[in-house]
Amino acid sequence: MYINKMKRIFTSLIIVFTMLMAVQTKAQVKNYVGFFGGLSIPQGDFAKADYNNNKAGFAKKGLNYGIDGTYYLYKNLGIGGTISYQDNGELNQADADSLASGYVNSFGADAATVTAHNRYQTVNVLVGPQYSFTYGKFILDLRASAGLKKVFATPETSILLSGVTDQTTIFYQRSASSIVFAYGGNLALRYKLSDGVFLTLRGAYVNTSGPAISNDNRTTNIGRVVTKQPMSDIQTTLGLNFGF
Repeated sequence: MYINKMKRIFTSLIIVFTMLMAVQTKAQVKNYVGFFGGLSIPQGDFAKADYNNNKAGFAKKGLNYGIDGTYYLYKNLGIGGTISYQDNGELNQADADSLASGYVNSFGADAATVTAHNRYQTVNVLVGPQYSFTYGKFILDLRASAGLKKVFATPETSILLSGVTDQTTIFYQRSASSIVFAYGGNLALRYKLSDGVFLTLRGAYVNTSGPAISNDNRTTNIGRVVTKQPMSDIQTTLGLNFGF
């Protein structure tokens, strides 16, 4: 079933690509640079709020902005690059309460208090090949990209247990700061406002296995233990591009 589904998706992509090649005009595609802003929407485990899933990130929708550009090497084929900032929020009180309840059950404690601070803050630097389809005032850009994600911070938690014997009563999940490999893809639709100026609607997907997470003062691996935080998000943005 999975193979058949992938075949249908692949076939559909080929059909769409062929149609775009057939209808595109021969207008000259200019190099461009621009800026954008919008939302970063967490996906997969990164978005989940599940105590029992050690990869759940409790991440939130947040601000996304940056700069983007492409240099065309041959006709409509170029190399594009993006530098973007993402803020995917922090743990709220409901998250802290959910985690506390989970630790109470795991340790058989009388009570648990979870205190959280810091938030997900990252910067992506991604580059990759891009092909642009032109039709009248519209340009459709397709790009695959790879590069680095700088993780400035992730949420940090302290867990205080009460009524537990022969166990450490307070331990910590530390905030992470590191540089990790990331990859993804962009799809952008540009509309020509004037000569060399385009209004751009952009969608992007970025994924990474994420930074390693350290845990302090734990004497047992009972309950939730996060050692690595995968991150993936879809970015929906609007911006202006300037051709040159």
